[in-house]
Amino acid sequence: MSEYQIQAAFVQLIQSTYPDVLFSATVGGIRLSIGAAMKMKKAGYVRGVPDLIFFEPRRGYVGLCIEVKKKGGRPSKQQKQWKADLQERGYRSVVCTGLKECVMEFNHYFTAQLPQSPSEG
Repeated sequence: MSEYQIQAAFVQLIQSTYPDVLFSATVGGIRLSIGAAMKMKKAGYVRGVPDLIFFEPRRGYVGLCIEVKKKGGRPSKQQKQWKADLQERGYRSVVCTGLKECVMEFNHYFTAQLPQSPSEG
């Protein structure tokens, strides 16, 4: 599965099971034209921001941030810095590889149970 496919499946699972969870995705990993990328930067987008941000305090954290990676994917220097900076500010910030890991992290953070995720290759 691509990172996009993992994230889209994860978002669909959350939206269908927990529609009241307050979260948003960022535009990381989406190819933009040069013009659109310049507008995004001027509007405040910063490289390395995690893919998903949950605005729900739980387990002593202010929120949960997830950077989605496919098997073999590695976080960039900017993503590592964002993870560290968010942790210093009271967020749980993690890198999850694959759909199963995203679901496990969500379950751990929210102490809830999502339906079983489909197998991935």
